[in-house]
Amino acid sequence: MIALRRRALAKLKEERGSIVLISVFSLIMLLGLSALVIDGGILYLNRAELSNLADAAVLAGVRDLPGDIGAAQASATSYARANGQPDDKLNIVVVDNKYMTINAVRSVELFFAKLFGYNSVDVQAQAAAGIKPVRGAGNIVPWGVEWNDFRYGDSYCLKEGGGSGYSGNYGALALGGSGAKVYEKNIMEGYKETIRVGDWISTEPGNMSGKTQNGVEYRISQDPQATFATVEEDSKRIVIVPVIESMEVNGRSDVKVAGFAAFFLEGCGGSGNKNYVEGRFIQMVIPSVEVSASAGTYGVYGSALVPLSEVE
Repeated sequence: MIALRRRALAKLKEERGSIVLISVFSLIMLLGLSALVIDGGILYLNRAELSNLADAAVLAGVRDLPGDIGAAQASATSYARANGQPDDKLNIVVVDNKYMTINAVRSVELFFAKLFGYNSVDVQAQAAAGIKPVRGAGNIVPWGVEWNDFRYGDSYCLKEGGGSGYSGNYGALALGGSGAKVYEKNIMEGYKETIRVGDWISTEPGNMSGKTQNGVEYRISQDPQATFATVEEDSKRIVIVPVIESMEVNGRSDVKVAGFAAFFLEGCGGSGNKNYVEGRFIQMVIPSVEVSASAGTYGVYGSALVPLSEVE
């Protein structure tokens, strides 16, 4: 009887020991799963945030290309610093003056994983963006220019004065309708519909010096203090004009769009029917446009994210 009781007590102690051991293992597994779920979720969220940050930063940076590599890198860095975390590590590279890549690394502090000796883990994100010639654009002004190897900062005639045109055409275009009133409105506000490379558009014959003067003065009045050196990209004094294959046509005729160029609007010169428009050639990247690597390169670009393989 005594022996039987001793055996029962020993078995009970053994079962209690097993229960304790199982409980310890269960607790370890629970902590491990907590570390996997909670810390894994934290790493996932930081990785997604860093990826979005990298995409936005390179898109912000390439808008300063192709001209100023230093400004492009500074813009990308400024965006990343303002929207990321202070300790994010950034490596920003400009390639061929038309691509930008970024490698962003963030050290993420862990919580439950500290119980297993892991205090932090680095997450990483990469992105690349590039500029490509514009294939289609809106908000253009109703003047057409023939490409003439324009040089950055030089002044060019955007609309000729009387005596300098060709068969009654002085560089004016009929966009969305004909007539001097439509022409004047398009100078002031820009033609909203998208014009694409390869489109045929009609010329607007006649000098229309009064409407030209009114439209140009209106745009200048929206940013009167701007100069070529200080103008911001959203200024009304920056105008986008179609590059035309040839303006040598008779009367009201269709001309073909070859691309797009941008100018800082300086103003009108000449008097009466000798009135002409001058602008200084610039290169710029504009948002939300149609781009194509096969479009002609005339100084107006659009930006887009690209695969890293396209840059390498």
